[in-house]
Amino acid sequence: MAVALITYVLFLGIVSVVILRMPDEQAVLRGNFGMAGNGIAGVAALAAACSLRIRDLGVFGFRAIPWRWWLAGAAIGIAAYGVSRVMESVYFLFVTEANTQADFQAGATGGAWSLLILLFTGAVLTPLGEEAVFRGVIANSLNRYGAWVGVVGSALIFAAMHGPSVIFLNALLVGILAAILFRKTASIWPGLLVHVVFNGLWLVTYALA
Repeated sequence: MAVALITYVLFLGIVSVVILRMPDEQAVLRGNFGMAGNGIAGVAALAAACSLRIRDLGVFGFRAIPWRWWLAGAAIGIAAYGVSRVMESVYFLFVTEANTQADFQAGATGGAWSLLILLFTGAVLTPLGEEAVFRGVIANSLNRYGAWVGVVGSALIFAAMHGPSVIFLNALLVGILAAILFRKTASIWPGLLVHVVFNGLWLVTYALA
């Protein structure tokens, strides 16, 4: 768990440094690069954890599941998106903050190719990397201490990595749902689908705004 987190943070640090050097005129590129970097950081963190001791991906939740869990993941992802819309509306009634999603919004509105790339990096690669590390490694490690520690603990760590903004609440919501599904199925796939649908719907929302 420690090795995965350290690897993840180091990769995100490198990505952040590169993004900070990009001018505002490259907001579309920053959005796509940021999403891709986030997903790669998660995959790298899983690889680091695997190389340390356990090399069986099944231990980290890469296990087949019945179709009903795929359907459940998709349905929960849609529901989570709806809850998130309401949650953000209430949040912004009381809080004013800088737009932390501006680069992703720029990528979503930067043309068809930019949106397609962003959907891949943000709604496929990022969920895969994040579920691999935050459920496959972290929730997996914490589950031995009980449901509350495994679910809430891993979700809080996941949300904290998204920073102090409304996105913290969104990440906490997705993190709790994905961790519950992971605990019930011992597989990352249902939670991954929640994450894919949730991110994908938000990116399409940005594109249509």
